[in-house]
Amino acid sequence: MVSFKELHEADFAGVTETAEAWTSMATALDALDSRVARDLTGTPQRAGWEGPAAIRAGATLKGVDTDVTQAAGVAKALAAIIRDAAADFTAARKALDTAIHDAESQTMTVGADGAVRWPPMPGSHNDPDAGPAIKKYDEEMKAKAEAISARLTKAVQQATAADQRATVALQTDIGTSTTAFNAKPYGGGDTADGKRAADLMAKAGSLSDDELKRLQDLMATGSGSKEFSTGLLNSLNAGGRGGPEALLDYAKVYGDLARGDHNARQYQELYGNLGQVLATATKDGGMGRSWEDDLLKAARKPGGSAAGYNDNYRALTELMGAKGDFDKPFLTKVGNDLVDYERGSKLKGEELWGPDYGNITGKQGDPMRGLMKAMSHNPEAAKEFLDPGANKNLDYLLKDRKWPNQGYEHNQIDALARDTSRGAFGEALQAATTGRDPSNDQLPARPHDKAMAQIMSDTLTHFGGDHAGAENDLPAALRRPFGKMIADYAADTYEVLGKETGGTSEASGLTIRQDQMLRVIRGIAEDPEAFQSITRAETEEIARRLEGYPDEAFQPDGTGRPNHRIEGFAHEAAEVMGALSGVRTDVIDDHRDDQNFRANWTSKMQYHVIGAPLTPIPVVGDVAQRLVDIGTAAHANEIITKNDREAAAQISDAFRAGDEQLKAMIRGRAQAAGIPLHEVDATGGVTTALLNEVDKSYQTGVDNAHRQALGRD
Repeated sequence: MVSFKELHEADFAGVTETAEAWTSMATALDALDSRVARDLTGTPQRAGWEGPAAIRAGATLKGVDTDVTQAAGVAKALAAIIRDAAADFTAARKALDTAIHDAESQTMTVGADGAVRWPPMPGSHNDPDAGPAIKKYDEEMKAKAEAISARLTKAVQQATAADQRATVALQTDIGTSTTAFNAKPYGGGDTADGKRAADLMAKAGSLSDDELKRLQDLMATGSGSKEFSTGLLNSLNAGGRGGPEALLDYAKVYGDLARGDHNARQYQELYGNLGQVLATATKDGGMGRSWEDDLLKAARKPGGSAAGYNDNYRALTELMGAKGDFDKPFLTKVGNDLVDYERGSKLKGEELWGPDYGNITGKQGDPMRGLMKAMSHNPEAAKEFLDPGANKNLDYLLKDRKWPNQGYEHNQIDALARDTSRGAFGEALQAATTGRDPSNDQLPARPHDKAMAQIMSDTLTHFGGDHAGAENDLPAALRRPFGKMIADYAADTYEVLGKETGGTSEASGLTIRQDQMLRVIRGIAEDPEAFQSITRAETEEIARRLEGYPDEAFQPDGTGRPNHRIEGFAHEAAEVMGALSGVRTDVIDDHRDDQNFRANWTSKMQYHVIGAPLTPIPVVGDVAQRLVDIGTAAHANEIITKNDREAAAQISDAFRAGDEQLKAMIRGRAQAAGIPLHEVDATGGVTTALLNEVDKSYQTGVDNAHRQALGRD
């Protein structure tokens, strides 16, 4: 048993140093374990050593590998036990010192044995009438002394319990064998660390700096472990409540701390790792169906606010959106339940989710935001959740749901809007339709399957509408994800804008009319970067198709005319470029009285056309890459020339330079086919005929955009 004197005089720095030394030892053994597996046990196998000696040697080497692995485990356990003991001893000592200080502030003294004493009542010496006052004074001081003594005893007991825990754990870790390490050390392992993390989490905002650092370390190293994560979630306790309810309580507490002013960065990291803990624990149904069902029941309960709105579902989905590689079954289960709950509720919007529902910065109250963020990181889950052939979720989210600030979203600032729930929905749509996580730089996932194409078709036709008039009302948050989506469907977009598709594209099977597609693109074009992703993708698609024609296609056929297939290509490509130029022109015309908008829009477009570095395109050949570069340079030169030449009132005409871009690409391909430069523009030549077709069809594309799609005169 620890005595008062031992606790009062102890120096625990050595205990902490011992824990750090064992931690370093564990790190070194982990590194050695990797080297043993790679260099010692693996080398004979890779060398093809066989026979009886090889078998015996292999068994011996495997034993060495096992010993090193178990030694690392024991070292981690010892470090954890001693580290916890040091923290417990330090806490006990702090409680003891605080009690002694409080005793001294009340004129009491604490002896070397822990006895608490108080002085005689001041002024009572030789006063024969002071008896009653002395008695009252002594009673009061005795009560104070007993309170101090109880605190001292509790601190000593706390240290004694810590000493006993450490003793038992250390003896268990060492084990009884003199020839082998303990394969299952008591004090270490991910499950024990999960319990330690849960105990620290219970202190929430009262964590000391050292405790916060310990919790950070535990969460950072353990959040990817199934044992740690399930151990933590099963150990949570918030005011006597455990399980999913405790998780939602802590999600709220640590979410608020992450937005606070004190140690915000550390709490943001903790909060994100708590999300990863949830993802790891629920993967492959790891917490069990009953626990997941209880989680959704808890999420549906109104929160603790006096108004009775629900802040529990937001707590769950915001945590999911902060961080975590959630698997498809869990994501779709939560998503389906949230849609079902929201759709079936009599309350909507702020009445259901609270006054933060409409916020576009800070604490945002729409639970769909976190869910959609998590969905966007798992494209397969997003696709299954939004698949119109499997459920009505997309239909609800597109048509029936009242989004925050709906009707005013097109006026929002792009950068702010992208972080809203509508922006997260756009990223989930992007993931579902492209097969890629928008936050990662991945190669295209073509071809698109039926579900992806159906989600794309339903989304674009909804926002494209049946007639002109609302094309500029596309929510600002959707412009960039929609631009990337259409860019990913470049082959389909080419067909829709340049060919008679009969309503369905051949590449992926998109079902959308040309006028609908152009109205969506016009809405996207309010953001020049989003629009540029489309024009760049179509330039690449045209280059890809142009590259596919054999060199002999640039020679006249038997009648002296161009090959009909490449002539058809010139017609299609010109209509595509004309349609995009028509959209470009419409943007500038619509903002002709807003000089700041026009200047900002044109400068960004010029940067992405002129100033951005040209990088190799992973899905086209060398010839196509050169054609893209040629076309981009020609377009840039045309913009510069016309902007220098024309007055601001006529600036929209400067953006009808796509014909020169396409012509430059055709000229470049003809030269690559061996046509001499002096013959490329020769009268009556194949290339000239193609360029004439571009002139005619390009204007048709412009007219298609202006008149048929956008209803302009």
